[in-house]
Amino acid sequence: MYRKAEYLASSAYESQWPVSDLPEVIFAGRSNAGKSSLINALTNRKNLAYSGKTPGKTQLLNFFLIEDRVVFVDAPGYGYARGGDQSARVFGRLMEPYFRRREQLKAMVIVLDIRRTPSPEDIQMVEYAKQAHLAILGACTKADKLSNNQIAAQLKIIAETLELGKQNLIPCSTLKKTGIEAVEARIEEYLNH
Repeated sequence: MYRKAEYLASSAYESQWPVSDLPEVIFAGRSNAGKSSLINALTNRKNLAYSGKTPGKTQLLNFFLIEDRVVFVDAPGYGYARGGDQSARVFGRLMEPYFRRREQLKAMVIVLDIRRTPSPEDIQMVEYAKQAHLAILGACTKADKLSNNQIAAQLKIIAETLELGKQNLIPCSTLKKTGIEAVEARIEEYLNH
């Protein structure tokens, strides 16, 4: 568990990105997949990253300094219908420059609800990360809702859909705190390479 964590900044524009040369890990995923909850679980905090029952709460890139040596970036969720095409355009304007120009971006944790087949937006997000040559980890949340057999079946579907090796997927539950240490260990591996 990361012991030291603090909020750094929120940004809608590149000019608002924090000035830093620390490595960054972006947490991306569809609305309500559990990005903010996962960041909170990794840092053992209840409210470091805002999470709520209403999809679409995170509207900006939110930067958090972790252990004075890495920055976690909480991205807005995508695929939430209320904003429609307009919110998709805003999301693109926010994310494309970040993926293209943020040199210290080292890895992406794509947060996926293990019960769902990855969406076209999930596939596109993984493509963004591949084009940016990022390490990619699929944190498959809400695993406490499935049996071990169901988890194995869903991991196979997710791996095939996203064209990611199963070794890059970790089933986890922020509620039961399972798989969180495995996610942290993988992030550490990425940072040490």
